[in-house]
Amino acid sequence: MLSFILRRLLIAIPILFGLLTVNFFLIRLAPGDPADLYIDKDMDAEVKANIMKSMGLDQPVHIQYTRYLKNVFIDFDFGLSYTKKAPVKDLILEAVPNTIQLSLLALGIQIFLGIMIGIFSAAKQSTWIDGTARVGSLFFYSMPSFYLALVFIFIFAGGVFYIFPSSGMVNPVTYESMSFGEKIWDRIVHIFLPAITLGIGGAAGMSRYMRGELLEVIRQDYIRTARAKGLTETAVLFKHAVKNAIIPIITLIGLSLPVLFSGSVIIESVFAWPGMGRLAVEAAFQRDYPMFLAINLIFGTVVIMGSLIADILYAVADPKVRLS
Repeated sequence: MLSFILRRLLIAIPILFGLLTVNFFLIRLAPGDPADLYIDKDMDAEVKANIMKSMGLDQPVHIQYTRYLKNVFIDFDFGLSYTKKAPVKDLILEAVPNTIQLSLLALGIQIFLGIMIGIFSAAKQSTWIDGTARVGSLFFYSMPSFYLALVFIFIFAGGVFYIFPSSGMVNPVTYESMSFGEKIWDRIVHIFLPAITLGIGGAAGMSRYMRGELLEVIRQDYIRTARAKGLTETAVLFKHAVKNAIIPIITLIGLSLPVLFSGSVIIESVFAWPGMGRLAVEAAFQRDYPMFLAINLIFGTVVIMGSLIADILYAVADPKVRLS
């Protein structure tokens, strides 16, 4: 197992290198230039040249590329944000915990709802419960996350009811004066809508996978044998069927985290959540090359690690799997 993990980590290096290279050159093919935000058409040529030099854009692209590789892989320096005038690394370290918090809670919602709905849908096959679960799952799975976010905001954040706030992590006016318990509750009500929006689409898809796997398992001979021994249907379902049906779902769980992590780009923008997704959108619109490249590299790293975690969990869940 250890050798497998090490090999996968070694394979990840050229993948990340290729990702950084492609992003570096593609972003420069986009129309416009970061310096356009600061250069006026009536500005003196020497001032324009100094601005370009301060942003590192006065050198040929291949020199910029080699210098950027050295800064990232040797000095672990992502440069200075063009718009925020602060080190990219510091800005990302400030935003990463917020995105992780949102993504992990959304993953928990996705796993719990997806598995439980899938189990009850399979257990009540061909009943109104099964039909309702399948239609509901297809509905939420098909709905774009940004539209679902707007619907939730309209229903629960002022349009119909005002139950949850629609933006930010905390109440900026009263948070500092709150007690410890009030601060915890304030964070819960602020994270609920973005987390449920981010997790419910994945839960809908996972429930359909879980239902299909469980229906396949309960037709096996050992399930009929367990019933013949006099075990209750609940015991047969949860002690035997679910345990085996969930093995393929584990791979799906491992791959869900990077999807949620990257999917937070839209959700964080809609709910004004101060995470990496919001930084990525701002960097794209403002042509902030250092910020945009760093966030893309981190997202790529999360995808690779998610794939590795999925393989490890699958091997742990199924002893018959041999990783070579």
